[in-house]
Amino acid sequence: MKPQRTISAAAALAVFLLALTACMGDKPTAGPTDAPVTASPTTAASPEPGTAPEPSPLPSQPAGGETQVIKGTGIYNGQIDNHSIEIQTEEGPVAFELGAGMESVPETLNEEDKVAFEYVEKEVAGDASIKQRVLTKLSASKGSADKSSELPRTKQLALTLEGNREEKTATLASGDDYALYVFDILSFDPAKGRLYLKVNPDYYADIEKLPADFNLDNLLLEGREELSKTGEVKELKGDERAQAMQGARLFLTATGNNGTKKYIVKESGGQGYIIKMNIPYGDATEGFPPHAFASLNSLVNR
Repeated sequence: MKPQRTISAAAALAVFLLALTACMGDKPTAGPTDAPVTASPTTAASPEPGTAPEPSPLPSQPAGGETQVIKGTGIYNGQIDNHSIEIQTEEGPVAFELGAGMESVPETLNEEDKVAFEYVEKEVAGDASIKQRVLTKLSASKGSADKSSELPRTKQLALTLEGNREEKTATLASGDDYALYVFDILSFDPAKGRLYLKVNPDYYADIEKLPADFNLDNLLLEGREELSKTGEVKELKGDERAQAMQGARLFLTATGNNGTKKYIVKESGGQGYIIKMNIPYGDATEGFPPHAFASLNSLVNR
């Protein structure tokens, strides 16, 4: 009867397995459902106590865009050219471009002055790794010699004569709360505020101090009306104006039968001036302007 027990045990096992399978078949199996899935709105997780939320990344600056203002201090090394200067900083000597309206600021500084400055960085188009530093403020800091109060008696001024760049010695002269350096071929009358050629006083530049609230638009109209009596009036703008005179806010010129007249509004140390130049035809027509402009570029408010 042993074989019968073996068969019965096998049958019993088969029946058990069938029953187990039937029971499992009654349960739903995991799988995709026919009901649509609705996404519930997500809410930002609150940061854990004592943990600051991670800041969102700022958008990158476009090429040529300005960043925030950066402040610094250093030692003024001198002017590189009409548009840039060098300052000794903690990083070493650094070149800075002069911002708009700052062309005359270097004239108020001495080399080795301690300076405070502010600037912005601009990306150079085509190479974002190169930063151009553009000054927005520059002044002598405490403990520095200030040209507005202490000025050397003589100074070397650069000028271009017959296409050649030269440096010549000029001597300090004082006017109505301002000072400038005058070459030996020129003279300065402080009572009249007139800079003129010694050998021919018909070549001159009159300097007139402006009130703090001067209106540039009104001065433009005044200058045009005044110069129109000489000839067609031309206004210099942008780089052309900056190259003609440092710190110029307005530069008008007119040429007629008797020569050239110029009407210029210049700022130095926050003070405005009108400069009226008379350049008649003659032997000094070419030599007077570069000397006069170099002297007028040295003008500082006191």
